[in-house]
Amino acid sequence: MTPVNQTILEESGQFIIYDRELLGEPSARLFDPGDWGDRALPHSEGRGTVWFVESVGDHWVLKSFQRGGLIGRWVKRRYVFLGYQRARMVREYLLLGQLHQMGLPVPQPVAAFAKREAGFWYSGSLITQRLENVRSLASCLSEDQLVNDHRWREIGRTIRRFHDCNVFHSDLNASNILLDDDSVYLIDFDRSQVRSGWFPSNWRRGNLKRLKRSLAKWTANTQFDCAQSWEALCAGYENPPIS
Repeated sequence: MTPVNQTILEESGQFIIYDRELLGEPSARLFDPGDWGDRALPHSEGRGTVWFVESVGDHWVLKSFQRGGLIGRWVKRRYVFLGYQRARMVREYLLLGQLHQMGLPVPQPVAAFAKREAGFWYSGSLITQRLENVRSLASCLSEDQLVNDHRWREIGRTIRRFHDCNVFHSDLNASNILLDDDSVYLIDFDRSQVRSGWFPSNWRRGNLKRLKRSLAKWTANTQFDCAQSWEALCAGYENPPIS
């Protein structure tokens, strides 16, 4: 399943895929934070920086892809080119479109951009619609903001919704869970995928363990009771509402 309104522009070593209902015909300049001037506000949490940008009433998030881990110390923004359809930002764009069509709580994708560079390299960016009036779970925890048991159960239920749809999130952590007054969202689906027949109990447990380690990290220097909240999250995960 792919976004029904997708359009592709490909020329001169550049590839753009976008939703034509959300965006007129774009150019590479759209993905350069410098071209946005004071309409681009940098935001850092977790790995790298994203920019909150505004365009004629639209509120978007612009993410330039960069590596983490050991290899990221030497090669920050370049990846080995194996075809545009396999570029990481293009794959995330297509996956987000699929998840959005499935009714899952994710930001709607707007456009993705991949550019061939010297040799066998490429770089690129992704634009998604910005979720309004949200805060990350990580920021709530680091600032000792109250997240009650009801909200923890909702977080667990939301993760279960994704797992029941066989959605594997490659980096499920407190920075990638966003909360508003009523809803829970997941973001940052780089290297994530919809899996089938992949021993789901194994990767689902792995997702939850990764999140638990992230919570321990963010609450290490607070008075937060991680054990009680984790119990509430697991209760929500194990007892999702009947649809």
